[in-house]
Amino acid sequence: MTQATAGPVDGPVARRERIAALVAARGTARVADLAAELGAAPVTVRRDVEALAAAGRLHRRHGVVSAARPDAPALGRVVAVGEPNGYLGVILRGADAAVAAHGGRYVLEVARDGAAAAAAVRRALRAPDLAGILYAPRWRSVEEVAADPLAGVCPPEVPLVLVERFAPRGSALAGRDAVRSDHATGVHLALSHLRAHGHRRIVAFCRDDSPSARTVRGCFRDALRSLGLPVLSAPLLSCDGADAAHGAQAPDPAEAVRRLRATAVLVHSDADALSLVPRLAGAGLRVPDDVSLVAYDDVVAGLGDVRLTAVAPPKREVGRAAVDLLAWRRASPDAPCRHLEIAPHLVERHSVSSIDRSRTSDRS
Repeated sequence: MTQATAGPVDGPVARRERIAALVAARGTARVADLAAELGAAPVTVRRDVEALAAAGRLHRRHGVVSAARPDAPALGRVVAVGEPNGYLGVILRGADAAVAAHGGRYVLEVARDGAAAAAAVRRALRAPDLAGILYAPRWRSVEEVAADPLAGVCPPEVPLVLVERFAPRGSALAGRDAVRSDHATGVHLALSHLRAHGHRRIVAFCRDDSPSARTVRGCFRDALRSLGLPVLSAPLLSCDGADAAHGAQAPDPAEAVRRLRATAVLVHSDADALSLVPRLAGAGLRVPDDVSLVAYDDVVAGLGDVRLTAVAPPKREVGRAAVDLLAWRRASPDAPCRHLEIAPHLVERHSVSSIDRSRTSDRS
């Protein structure tokens, strides 16, 4: 559905008030989008944004503006350390906007392993205006968690927030603040949706090469049992290379669906889900006519020939919450550690169909 534009706004005062209202309602906005929506020249809107920023009503950075928060504690330099990908990139953009709302400066240090992350933190510690560290480790295996050197590099008095990660209990980073998506709720949402459409025989195809992937895998059986659904198998690998620790090959999805007599599948990630659809179709299993599918994550789930119903983790919200948590830690350095989870939501599209009771019982 095409969004209606606001139409031209007469006069600089009215236009600036409209810009401030739009940004306040959305949290962030691109200058180019605001210009198109208001029917004004981009150079005019840039001048308006500069005036609003000078008045303390907006924060501006790289063509994006965010709403100022009068109650937000001021921050200095916030350094995000991690290996950006499509998923974490959205989280880090949410963090960038939140740092701007706190009046701080956001710096991204790309670190593809623990050694690079440690070096990035050492550089950050030399900055006199450092407010804290946002750390988004990849942690492709459990062994990498244990070997992570960052706990020994970042002093305890420097605020550090783990982003989209909880460190295992007893590990060196377990005592640091952390915020992540509530993947247990996300898996439960997906399976509840499938059960509501009559599906009882559900199998999962999941990655096993990141903390989020392992959390999704670990939640699957418990969610099935809590919903009174049978456990057909442990989660299967969603593609070759989805298991970084062992390099195991993924099973043939159509063969697995037929062998387990499944009527629906949960697939992590959504990119793997998109590639699974034509593989199933090539083996005579159409989505959603023959097998229903829910993707876990919603970066590209809506872009295939079949628009996939998907669980959408709250990526931007996680980024914003991480910055707020860092600001809170600066104000409350002796407070107990906080581990926060934010619930995902389900985006319904066209990859789930209902089945009648007789079909369900035939395959149970």
